[in-house]
Amino acid sequence: MKPTLPVYLNFVQKANIGTELQGNWPISRLKRLSEALLSNEGDVKVELVFDRAGRIPFIEGHLRAELKLKCQRCMQEMAFVVDNRFKLGLVLNEKQMTELPDEYEPYLVKEDNNFLPDILEDELLLSLPLVAMHDFDCSEHLVSNTSDQDNEVGIIEPEEGKKNPFAVLKDLL
Repeated sequence: MKPTLPVYLNFVQKANIGTELQGNWPISRLKRLSEALLSNEGDVKVELVFDRAGRIPFIEGHLRAELKLKCQRCMQEMAFVVDNRFKLGLVLNEKQMTELPDEYEPYLVKEDNNFLPDILEDELLLSLPLVAMHDFDCSEHLVSNTSDQDNEVGIIEPEEGKKNPFAVLKDLL
């Protein structure tokens, strides 16, 4: 599947002429993001506006995607919906970064061609949760799964009358 968005763009030039881009980008073509996902199927829906505010070129964007993550509580797949808006001020050097108003996140650009998927991937990675967990209490699934596994594997009960090597530690408290 070919992406409907260009791969390389001159961001500053697009901002100077005022350009709008819309389309889809395959999640499978975002390698760093794919490493954090259980599945890289699907697309990111992208809306980008390149424009200027006075002398500041910027990109205003909106990304929407459904990402498949692993819940860290029950270790099952979970859908995480990203609906992210961002505003990037395009800068050429660190001095311009310090002069950028607070409403913009600085984005260091090259003067000629810039790699559009980098912006998409960076914004999606920033929107991932630190610890992925279902919105509901999935611990019941974990308990039922654990008890099923215990029955299959067979729990080894401690032998009666056998001395516990850690019993001495109890007396130290």
